[in-house]
Amino acid sequence: MISKSKYIQAFFLGKMDYLSGMNLQEKINSLIYSDKFNETILFLEHDNVFTYGSKEKISSLEIEKLNETNMDFQHIRTNRGGQITLHSPGQLICYPIINLKNHFNGVLDYVKFLENIIIETLNSYKIKSHTVQNRRGIWVNGNPDEEYHENKNPSGEKIAALGLKIIRNITLHGFSLNVNNDLKLFDLFVPCGMPNLKVTSISNLLGKPTNIKEVAQNLSLSMSENFQIPIEFNTDINKIGVKVD
Repeated sequence: MISKSKYIQAFFLGKMDYLSGMNLQEKINSLIYSDKFNETILFLEHDNVFTYGSKEKISSLEIEKLNETNMDFQHIRTNRGGQITLHSPGQLICYPIINLKNHFNGVLDYVKFLENIIIETLNSYKIKSHTVQNRRGIWVNGNPDEEYHENKNPSGEKIAALGLKIIRNITLHGFSLNVNNDLKLFDLFVPCGMPNLKVTSISNLLGKPTNIKEVAQNLSLSMSENFQIPIEFNTDINKIGVKVD
């Protein structure tokens, strides 16, 4: 991994509407591209929202099933890669907005970095986790060495999902990590295109609620150690320097 930056800022924003978060990402992305803003990592939660990757298709039957829940879900098609996923309160979202060329030898190098950060952070909670072959994201209680089968889910339970977009070498989107969120909501759809996918969360594995801001701080610390540059962790949204809609 390369590291040309001297400073990265991180913000824990609490709960934010998905479209407002997307708008904020795009503003910062443009400013970083123009060399007018520090590289930034956003940590936040979203209200109930289903998001779809740019090439993802969802059936009218699935939408009807979701609407029957009467839980005020938003349905939003995004410009990220990846398939349908769910964001809801208690799930930690991480949006690194950084210049890929300052730190990595390509997109795959960046993906591996994010996966490693999640694994290191979970390990700090004494949760062993791993990647699986030909799948993006992080699993627990599975076999990291099992062979890939296209029509068979990996063993274990998924705890984190990735979905990325790169615009002019500046990153958008990132990953979601299940912390305290309602796992029953994943039964309402086919997450990540894998029917009957088992999911879990940090609080489910530990048997008690987990401080979501603390998890964000631990992720930020792991990123700082891997980048070998300081990352200032902020909770004051007024310090971000960009208007939040």
